[in-house]
Amino acid sequence: MRETNTRTSPKRILNILEEILIDPDNFTAKKIAHKLDIPLATIYRHIDTLCEEKYIVPAGAKKYIPGPKIRNIILNSLPYEPNFTLRRSHLRKLTNDIQETVSLSVPVGTKLVYFDRIEFHWPMQLNLEAGDHLPLHASASGKLYLSFLEEQDATDIFKNIKTPKTAKNTIIEISQFKKELKKINSQKYAFDDEEWFNGMVGVSVPIFNKKNELCFCLSTHTAKSRKNIEDLKKILPSMQVAATNLKKVLLKD
Repeated sequence: MRETNTRTSPKRILNILEEILIDPDNFTAKKIAHKLDIPLATIYRHIDTLCEEKYIVPAGAKKYIPGPKIRNIILNSLPYEPNFTLRRSHLRKLTNDIQETVSLSVPVGTKLVYFDRIEFHWPMQLNLEAGDHLPLHASASGKLYLSFLEEQDATDIFKNIKTPKTAKNTIIEISQFKKELKKINSQKYAFDDEEWFNGMVGVSVPIFNKKNELCFCLSTHTAKSRKNIEDLKKILPSMQVAATNLKKVLLKD
C-alpha cells in the first residue's frame, strides 16, 4: 500500500539513515521498522532510495555502510565544526613544538584523506592539502590504519592496491607487510621511512573513538635532511599528547 503521509517521508528517510550509520553492524530493516514504528515495506523502499543516491552502499547480507555522498558531506563539513578553532589550536601548538607540518586524516575507501593541515614554513616540504589522498600501503597513516583492521582484510586491501615501488623502501612483499602491520598494531604508531617518496620520512599516531576504533590519524612528514627516524622518535611523545587532546575535541558530544 502506498504511503499516504508524504510530508513525513523526508524525516523518515533521515531517521532510517541515522539508525544505519550509528550502528551498521547491528542494523536490520525489521529492527528499524519496530523502533521507528514504520512499515517494513516503507523501510525497504527508503533504503533502496538511499542506495540509489549513494548515501549508503550494501556491504554484505542485510548490512549497509556510508556511501560516497555521506563521506563527501562529512569531509566538507569538518572545517566548519563548532570546535574548529580549538582543534586548530592544538594542531598549531604541535606544529610549533616539533617545528614540522602536521596533518589530520580520515580513512575513505582505499585511501586516507587529509581534512586538516597546519604548515610549518620550511623552504622544502611535501605539498599536500585538505582533500588530498595518502596511499594506504606506503604512508605512515595508511599503514597505521590498516594495522587496526582484521589481518585478512588488510591483506586483501594490500593485494588489491599495491603498486610498483614509488620509493626505495616501499614494501611490496606481502609477508613483509604483514610483519610491519603487526609491529605497528603492537606499538600504536607507524613510521614512513622513505616508503612514499625518496628523501621523506614521517610518523603517525592514532586517535580512537569511544568504541576504541581508529577514526583519525595525526601525522607529520618531513625531509630526511631535517629529521631522520631517530629524530621522529624523539617527537613521538609530543604527537601522542596532541592526539589525546585532539580526541577530546574531535569526539566531543
